[in-house]
Amino acid sequence: MDDTESSADYKNNALDEFRVNWQRELQVQNESVQQDDDVEQTPGLHDIEAQAKAESFYRTAVDLEQRGKVYDALAFYRKATQIVPDIEFKFYEQQKLNYDANKKYHNLPNDFNKQLDLSTSEAKEDIQLIDGLYEKFQRDLCCEEIYAGKMLINSRDNSVIATGHNMHISELPPEIMMNILRWVVSSQLDMVSLEQFSAVCKGCYIYGRDEELWRLACVKVWGHNLGALDGMEEGLSYNSWRDMFIRRERVLFSGCYISKTTYLRMGENSFQDQFYRPLQLVEYYRYIRFLPDGKVLMMTSADEPAQGVNKLKQLYTSRPDVLRGRYRLFGNIVTLILQKSQSQRPTLQRQRRGSLMPGDEEANNSQYVIELRIMNTPKRQFAQLAWTKYTLVQRRNKIETSSEFDLTVAKYPPLWFSPVKSYHLDADAPLT
Repeated sequence: MDDTESSADYKNNALDEFRVNWQRELQVQNESVQQDDDVEQTPGLHDIEAQAKAESFYRTAVDLEQRGKVYDALAFYRKATQIVPDIEFKFYEQQKLNYDANKKYHNLPNDFNKQLDLSTSEAKEDIQLIDGLYEKFQRDLCCEEIYAGKMLINSRDNSVIATGHNMHISELPPEIMMNILRWVVSSQLDMVSLEQFSAVCKGCYIYGRDEELWRLACVKVWGHNLGALDGMEEGLSYNSWRDMFIRRERVLFSGCYISKTTYLRMGENSFQDQFYRPLQLVEYYRYIRFLPDGKVLMMTSADEPAQGVNKLKQLYTSRPDVLRGRYRLFGNIVTLILQKSQSQRPTLQRQRRGSLMPGDEEANNSQYVIELRIMNTPKRQFAQLAWTKYTLVQRRNKIETSSEFDLTVAKYPPLWFSPVKSYHLDADAPLT
């Protein structure tokens, strides 16, 4: 009996001990699970810090690349991508979100105005939409409160003490400004500088659209063939002289037209090997430069364009390889009459008894008559010249003979315009 009771107590004590141990193990497991959850939550903070560090590297790389330091930027790009591989896309999305937020913030006053309807109906009736910038700027310049009857505004601080010899450009009268612009355009018709001046402000825009300036430029280009703006003779009409200068066919003066000719020529046989037939590749360039005063220069040379254009820069020095002459525009056809540059030394002719008399230079000379068609290119107007006629007129002993050249695309390719900045660096005379 005692043995059965002792065995039952032993079983109960073992069961209680098992329960205590089991609860203790469950408690330990719960604590470990909570620690694992804490450990899993902490990497989020590390990810945020890593992303911020990668974004800092990426911003530094972008700044270095914008300043031209590409090799230094590559190192920071590499560091950023090593931390966060898709940092570029994340940075772009963040910038887009910031831009949208700023745009929404700046549009809040407009939204409030629309909701409250602060603008009166009378003010809305006074506003008129104007299509052209010229009319719009003229209306803005009529505001006496801002411009006070002037074309330009002085942005200089009035509190700054200046000497009496210093004068702002806004104080100049319109007549002086127009005289300055005539020198800006100059006799070389540098209309690009005039357009750059027009892009400064509203007053400069109005000055740059002066009809007299553009009319003088048109007269310089077409001369007696100028015609009128209505263009009844040619079937074309123009809104202004500037519109005529832009749309009507003409040649460009801010550079020169260049063509490259290439052909193969048989060479001489070698005396050692009679079966060797060499081929020679011949390349040369043809340069044509037009001047606004009706003069034209033409040169054929084997020099590359970088060296060839400099030979046409000097207008008043005679070179034996440069043909000089004049040109005339007839619609989309430009006609050139050229002849070789002759030396200043007059030719002498021997008479009887040893006396020397000046010879007749015009009796023996050669002229080149060229006709070119003005064509447009996809990137620029009037930038291509195609050959239509090439004639050599020779005069010997008061007898004139002419011969035409066979114009093939291989021998006479089209000339393409190439701008040369050094041609318009100096202004020798104003536009008249």
